[in-house]
Amino acid sequence: MIKLSNYDFEQTKCLKHKITNIAEKTFNQFDDASANAFETLIKKYEDSKSERIELYKKLSNSKEDDQGIPTSQNIEMFKKMMDLLSDEYLSSEHLNSLSEMTVVYLFKSVEISIKTLIHTAYPQTNIKDFYQWKNMASFFNSINIKISDFDGYVEVIQLKDVNNRIKHNNTINIEINKIKEFTGETQFTFKNISNFNKRIKPKIQNFVKLLGQEIINDLYVFDDSRVEQISNDFQSRMNKDVLQKFVTNLTNGH
Repeated sequence: MIKLSNYDFEQTKCLKHKITNIAEKTFNQFDDASANAFETLIKKYEDSKSERIELYKKLSNSKEDDQGIPTSQNIEMFKKMMDLLSDEYLSSEHLNSLSEMTVVYLFKSVEISIKTLIHTAYPQTNIKDFYQWKNMASFFNSINIKISDFDGYVEVIQLKDVNNRIKHNNTINIEINKIKEFTGETQFTFKNISNFNKRIKPKIQNFVKLLGQEIINDLYVFDDSRVEQISNDFQSRMNKDVLQKFVTNLTNGH
């Protein structure tokens, strides 16, 4: 057995570093990758809308011929306006779809980060059932990490709910209406999702960082109260001989 006097404390520093590194990863990969697509679609949408409005003004102020029939110029403007309306609608729909993907990606990223933290810090833990949020939350409760008390927890739950709604129904229900960016809305759009993401993302990033720190505390911080709690727990489960052997092994560095 390895004696404590020979223990390489660099292993502890390494694990702490790994946990911190995982917790501080940003969730910008999809945003960075899709930035050009967003920029192109927004420009297409705004240009189409602007040109359509200008054509509508011209068409409204134009005159028919002497027999009350639209001129060929008017007909061409109308056709062009309809084409622009189609372009505007399609650009808007693509923007909506792309923005929905940002929500799905962000929540998946949070799940990946949390599961990786658990796998790194508690390698014996089976994480296959942690696709259900309640199972993951129960695990942290079992090790006395109260994630519901963390700054950013509310935003993570909001993200989870919006993600589930987008993936399974894609409509805004009563619960989603309670989230301020979607209050009074009937459908997800690029604008309300964009506003939602801007508000919650910093909070969610902070939530994961806090979780990483609490995991480190759970592994390595033992104040008097916690030591007493652990001691009482072992005393309640070990008979005198086993407890004495346990203390001896700890003392001798086994």
